[in-house]
Amino acid sequence: MKKLVYKKVLYFFLLATFLLQYGCKEDQQDIAIESFTLNTSDVLIGIDEIQSVVAIASPDNMTDKLRWESANPEIAQVQSNEQGLVSGIIGLKVGTTIITASTEGGQVKQTVPVRVIVKVTGIKLSPEIVIAPDKIQYDILFTPENASIQDLNWTSSDPDVASVDNGIVTALSRGSSIITATTVEGGRSASVEVFVSGNPPVFGKEYCTITGYGDYCPDEVRTEGAVQNLAHTNTAIPTNNYKYYPEDRLIVKRGSDFTLHLVQSNNWSCSAVWIDWNGDRNFTNDGERIAVFGDFEGTNNGPYSVSVHVPADAMLDVVRMRAATVDSWGVDLSVFEPCGSVRYGTVKDFDVEITD
Repeated sequence: MKKLVYKKVLYFFLLATFLLQYGCKEDQQDIAIESFTLNTSDVLIGIDEIQSVVAIASPDNMTDKLRWESANPEIAQVQSNEQGLVSGIIGLKVGTTIITASTEGGQVKQTVPVRVIVKVTGIKLSPEIVIAPDKIQYDILFTPENASIQDLNWTSSDPDVASVDNGIVTALSRGSSIITATTVEGGRSASVEVFVSGNPPVFGKEYCTITGYGDYCPDEVRTEGAVQNLAHTNTAIPTNNYKYYPEDRLIVKRGSDFTLHLVQSNNWSCSAVWIDWNGDRNFTNDGERIAVFGDFEGTNNGPYSVSVHVPADAMLDVVRMRAATVDSWGVDLSVFEPCGSVRYGTVKDFDVEITD
């Protein structure tokens, strides 16, 4: 009898335990998602790129799941974790689609627009285009060329020296500035340093200044055999023994030859001539001292002539020729650098246009 009672009590205890557990499970299954938000309002991805979208659901102890669906799975597809709160969106083809996350019953849903693009991997600045002496332009070369978003932000490190607007740079005052283009998509950037000189301001480094004194002067500087020959004759001593003559221009072709003639003001002189072949606004590179006329500590009568070869790789630009006539007993032209101040000498500058 006791055994029978014991068995009945055990049976009812097990039944109660089962019903309690089953009831808890039923309660858990009934905890639905009341609301949820997504951690992003849109998705911008590249082809074969994956970006996660996270759903933040309430209540915290919900047992419901989210379903994710792409309106156009050829553009982008989705994968979600077991609970459905995290979705991985992969871009497959350029285009746009809508990703929808919803509860299993569809009562609560959120959508997020997705755009699949060809992303920018790099950019570089094109060679400068001269619009005017005080205005130049840069274009951007994109990698890949078919990058979907090619919008740019332009900045100048010193807008008082040079301003920039959509790749057009304007010279404002002497100095230098870094011009930078940055892609709106991806933040890729490229920069170039620009130099402004002169008054009114123009682009380009300034050639170094040089002054002198005395009555030593290159009275005549002429050429033969150029595209356009220089024909400068002026015996007047300029102020501070230096002058730039932009109206007297020599035009030469790469790889060509021409003859340079020079006449000094007196036979106690020696002379040297430089051309800035590479356009870096100095005369210090090899081959840029094209002639030395007369001997140091000598009496040099002249006139002088020399054949000059234009380097095949000379810069296609307007550069300077600098001619100096100095006291042959005071200046050794073999070590003379044409900047600063020269004892008993006069220096003249001319434009040289180099063409192809």
